[in-house]
Amino acid sequence: MKIKTKLTLLFILITAILLIVLNFYIYSISRSYATSNFVSRLKERALNAANIYLEQDEVSPGIYQQYKVQQLEKIPGEIIRMYDEKNQPAFISNNSDFTFPLYLIEITRKKGELQQRNENTYVYGLYYHDNQGDFVILVKATDVIGEAKLFHLRDDLVIGFFFSILALFFIGRFLTKMVMKPVSDIIEQVNEISNTNLNKRLNEGNGKDELAELAITFNQMLSRLEEAFRLQQNFVANASHELRTPLTSIIGTIEVALSKQRDPEEYRAVLQTVLEEAERLHTLSDGLLNIAQASFDINNLKLEPIRIDELLQEVKDIIHNQMPESKMELQFEHMPENSEELLVTGNRNLLTIAFKNLIENANKFSSYNKILIHMDFSLESIQIIIRDFGIGIPEKDMQNVLQTFFRAGNARNFKGSGVGLSLSQKIILLHDGEFFLRSEEGQGTTVMVLLKKTKIA
Repeated sequence: MKIKTKLTLLFILITAILLIVLNFYIYSISRSYATSNFVSRLKERALNAANIYLEQDEVSPGIYQQYKVQQLEKIPGEIIRMYDEKNQPAFISNNSDFTFPLYLIEITRKKGELQQRNENTYVYGLYYHDNQGDFVILVKATDVIGEAKLFHLRDDLVIGFFFSILALFFIGRFLTKMVMKPVSDIIEQVNEISNTNLNKRLNEGNGKDELAELAITFNQMLSRLEEAFRLQQNFVANASHELRTPLTSIIGTIEVALSKQRDPEEYRAVLQTVLEEAERLHTLSDGLLNIAQASFDINNLKLEPIRIDELLQEVKDIIHNQMPESKMELQFEHMPENSEELLVTGNRNLLTIAFKNLIENANKFSSYNKILIHMDFSLESIQIIIRDFGIGIPEKDMQNVLQTFFRAGNARNFKGSGVGLSLSQKIILLHDGEFFLRSEEGQGTTVMVLLKKTKIA
């Protein structure tokens, strides 16, 4: 069911409930008023009967008859009875032999007044004290006019209710259509956007209401998608280029070698070139695989508490074995007394790759001059700073240097694929860490990594 239909039905339901409550209230008030008004009339009839029949000894017969005709015009179904102290009828208003039950007479005499209703028939009783004695006057009548009015009121309310519901349906449809129109416009605009026109944006309207916020949020998502597509296209183009280069070199070298007979030394040189390019391909494929792994959900990886100082020492030893000429200095000052303060939670293999890439880059671009690896501590995190004094990064390349396969202009003469720095950043961010890069061309580069400490229960 569409939201538009749900809103219409909800609007009708709520309004219908309010109308039912209002109609019930109107009908109840009207019935209460009709009942109270008719009982008042019966009370007046009882008092008039007392005045006429008990006070006739105090007025002349002519005046009495005139007053009787004026005051005792009958109500439909009216019966008036007057009972003396012995519960004997003292007055009968017509020739019927109707008499009220004894218990009604006793209740009236005891309480002074009686009100009773059975459907649309009412009984009113009055205990009246006179110089001739104490009397109970009971009046019974049917409120034909009042019931007829209530009947018509009930019909009018029911008919009005159904016509109101019908009107509410069309009003609700109109209102929901008007309210949902911006949503329909957004849907229409979204359907026009595809991977070929991600630069298109939604109309943000007045920029103030919730629908405007939705459009703004969607536009922000489109911007991220557009950037992701751009990076993906760049990644594919760069990856293709990086893979093609060593393959082209291998193919060209082999074709030249096969063009004629050569001596063993020449073939050895050819094989050495092929081996170097194959190793470059291997390194590149490993980098691409690691980038894919760094894009996984951290919860799907094997995580364990890792002592960061031991990890950095292991990475230093690995690199030193591969590059004996490297000059790396670990500066572990202000070490905490509690070894648990050195623990971070993460995937050991990925963190090893991240720091190995960073330190290898520092070695490579500083021509194996001195590198400082410093570690510091805060209340909740561990800070690792890797600083070299090499060629640095040109300012114009700083905004792109963390993109996969991007290489700074002054790094073209160094071996590499442009994967390492981007991969290291992805791994650190995957571990909910922070990654900062500061560099100045000709002065060197500083990388700062923040990793959260393992929370010990």
